[in-house]
Amino acid sequence: MLSVDKPQASATLNFAIVIPAVLRILENNHPALLSADMGTVSVSALQRMVLVSTLRKGFCMDLRLNPQQVADWQLSLSGSPGIRVEAADGGYRICTSHAGRFELALQHVFNLKTGQAAPRHQASALHWPVSMSLASV
Repeated sequence: MLSVDKPQASATLNFAIVIPAVLRILENNHPALLSADMGTVSVSALQRMVLVSTLRKGFCMDLRLNPQQVADWQLSLSGSPGIRVEAADGGYRICTSHAGRFELALQHVFNLKTGQAAPRHQASALHWPVSMSLASV
């Protein structure tokens, strides 16, 4: 009901929407063991990751190699746009400069240390040799 005789009420409303800082790994699939059979000197593996971030300036992920099993490795990245990968001290650094959902496919090629590859007549398995850490930018 509207009355012409009475003054109308008015008020100001001050509010803010606060988005909490979140960096979450939703999926990290890779083989737990790498098969090194028939005298191979290199092994390849695919790692799939899904990450969600509300960090406006983005984040970086550092990947490091376990030096006991593998001499070195090459990494190629595909997936979400706006992601960059660069070689870093003994590994790789993957960074983005914005918030969002990121679906990544990391193709690893591991070069085994001398003596780590199995002889031609037997197979051996290596534990996943890559460790990961995340940091905000």
